[in-house]
This record gives sequence, C-alpha cells and structure tokens, in this order.
Amino acid sequence: MRSLIFLLLTVTFSFTAALRAEDVHRFRGKNSQGKYNETGLLQSWPSEGLTPKWMYSELGEGWSGVAKVGRRLYVNCLSSSDTGYESVVCLDLDGKKIWQTTTGVQWGKSYASARATPTYSDGKIVVYSGGGELCCLDSTDGTLLWKTELAKKYETSFGSWGLAESVVTLDGKIFVTVAGKRASAVAVKLTDGSILWESAAINDRGAYVTPVLYEKQLIMMNANNLLAVDTNNGKILWEESYSDAVQAGGRKGINCNTPLLKGKQLFVAAGYDQGGVMYEILPNTQGAKKLWVNKDIDPHHDGMVELNGRIYASNWLNNSKGNWLCVDWNTGKTIFETPWENLGKGVTITADGMLYLYEEKRGTLALAKPGNSLDIVSNFQIKYGTSQHWSHPVISDGVLYLRRGNTLAAFDIQAKVSTGKNQNKNKGH
Repeated sequence: MRSLIFLLLTVTFSFTAALRAEDVHRFRGKNSQGKYNETGLLQSWPSEGLTPKWMYSELGEGWSGVAKVGRRLYVNCLSSSDTGYESVVCLDLDGKKIWQTTTGVQWGKSYASARATPTYSDGKIVVYSGGGELCCLDSTDGTLLWKTELAKKYETSFGSWGLAESVVTLDGKIFVTVAGKRASAVAVKLTDGSILWESAAINDRGAYVTPVLYEKQLIMMNANNLLAVDTNNGKILWEESYSDAVQAGGRKGINCNTPLLKGKQLFVAAGYDQGGVMYEILPNTQGAKKLWVNKDIDPHHDGMVELNGRIYASNWLNNSKGNWLCVDWNTGKTIFETPWENLGKGVTITADGMLYLYEEKRGTLALAKPGNSLDIVSNFQIKYGTSQHWSHPVISDGVLYLRRGNTLAAFDIQAKVSTGKNQNKNKGH
C-alpha cells in the first residue's frame, strides 16, 4: 500500500510539473514582459556556479534569444552556408540539431549579426531579418514556406543597426513595425505572407522594439513616438511623443526595450540618458496620459521587469557601464540605484519571485532577491561562447537557456524534491 501511495504521488507530481511548464513562443515570454511562469526553482546556486546540462556550440553568430515549444528550441543566427543571410536552428531538448534553414538577408553594416528572436504561431516559426525580410518556416521540418521583403516594399527608414524586432502574432496575423515612407505598420497573413492591412505612415524612423498587445491594440515604439493601432484593421488609434514626454536630454531615437504593461498602465524607457515614462492608456482609444517621468531608469537594450509593484532594470551610464536600480511602479520614485561591484549593466528577467541578472561586461549571471537594495544571492561567470553577452535568458520547465554568440547552454534550475523513500528514511522507517 505504501508503495502504491508513493507511486500515485510521483505520478501526480510529474503531471503537476507538466502542467506548470510554460512554453516560450516569443521574445521575453508572454507579451514580451520578461516574466516566466515557473515555480519550484532553486533559490540559490552552488558556490561554483551552475553546470550546463548540455551546450551546443555550432550556432552561427547572433544575439537572439530562444523560442521553446514542446520539446523543441528555435534560435536565430547567421547562416553557416549562405553568406549575408540569417538562419533559424532547431534543437531538441538534449541540444541535438534537428534542422537549420536559411532565412532572410542580414544587416551587413555596424554590428552585423542576427538579432530577432523567432516567434512561434500555429505550427510555424516567423522571424524578421536584420535587413528587413519577413520569413515563415514550418516548425516541424524547417521548410521555408514564404518570405517577403517588407523593408524594401515599404521603404523602411533604418536605424544605425538594422532591424531587431521580434514580431508579434495574433489570430493568424503577423504584425510588423515597418516604419517606412509607405506605412508605419502592417499585418501579414500567417499562412501565405499576403498583406492584410497597412497603417498610415507617420514620418518616424524605426527603432529596435518588439511591440506589446493591449486588448485589441498593437502598441509600438518608433524612434520618437509611441503608436497604437487596431489589430483588426490597422487604423491608428492614438499616438504619443516619447521624446516630448521625457523632455529631451540624452541621445534621442535609439530605443530598444519592449514596454512594460500592467493593467492599463504602460511603462516605456530607453537608454542614452532618455529616461522612463509611465502612461495610463485611456478608455475608448482616447490616447495615453503621462503619469510620471523618472530620469534614473534608462535601460540600454537589456529590458526591464515589473515585480510586486516595482520595476527592476539596469541603466545606461555609458556603453560599458551602468547601475542597477528599482523604481516604484505607482509613484515613479527611485528605491535604489547602485553599481554591482565593478561589473556593467545587463539583462533583467524574473521567475518564481526572483530576479535573474545577466551583466554584459564580464558575462556574470546572477540570482537576486527583489527588495530595497541590490541583493545578489548567487552568481558565476559565463565563459563559453563568442562575442558580447547580449542575449536575453529564457526559462521554461525548470531549465534556463542562455545563448552567447555561437553557443547555447541549458542549465537545470529546478529545485529537487525528496523522494518518498528518502522521506521514510528520515522518519526512521
């Protein structure tokens, strides 16, 4: 009987764990908020750091994150066979390559590498290349189903580093911020790449921002403006000047962070001393009202997260240096701003009530407690891979995936549960 009870408990625990697992269909998880719906994760790491379950070191160069769907991982990188192009690599959960497919033209100028994280939708993988080609692949075998030169078609005004948007999908549509002379955004049909609608051009340069969805609004950020369009027809619903809201200062127009969304409040921030702005999205598409501005919080290209009514991020002091900080969501008050020893700025995500920080100067990965100060619980240095420490970590089903250049590693961060047998031993049976 005792053995039967233990077996039932084991099956129940395994089923619960399976239910808890959440796939990651797009950049920084659900609505690109940097929050991963995981529980039962380690609350501290070994002093020597985490040891990878596996590493795959044959990716092309790139900074994209990972999409994880079922038992497959999808990563964007430079093509190993077609010079000047990007490709998507599909791996299984043991780090074995299943397929690799050449996609769109890369950005070939400053910092030429693959940027956008692949997006999964309805059995397909969609990726927007640095040079402006939208590509759709079969997620099972990697067949290139179609691609279209959106940047060329809509005369996109490129920034200095090409395109880095990880596209958003909904109801069979793919939304792309084309920021061109002929349109500001378009919806593309997932099945065949045809254009469903075009939003009017607004005479603004493109940025490097993945949009967010609020009800039936697609909220985008260009070089100078916030823009919301109707996901059904592309009609521009409202437009606000981010540049005016932060009242100048810094280097305008270099925006890389997906906005944070909580209820009807929207927080927008960019690096280079531009600062952050909290808006309230008004009812009946009346626009957005500015609630507060904070000049301390200006993450470079590292994202930010909301946790327990606070915003956590790093800020930009220069291209290699920044502090780590916490800002109250409701008031905009800076709770702390502090350097992390002699390390740099970096990426912030959250899972299971903890913060995961990946600083870019030396590649230090850390687990931190949220609170009134920078409270680093555990950390170690990422020494594998190539190029900059710019990719955003991904957490799914108790595993942390972290890509650096040509290498993707998987770290088991699930806390171990004692077996019934061991528990009986502890009770003296």
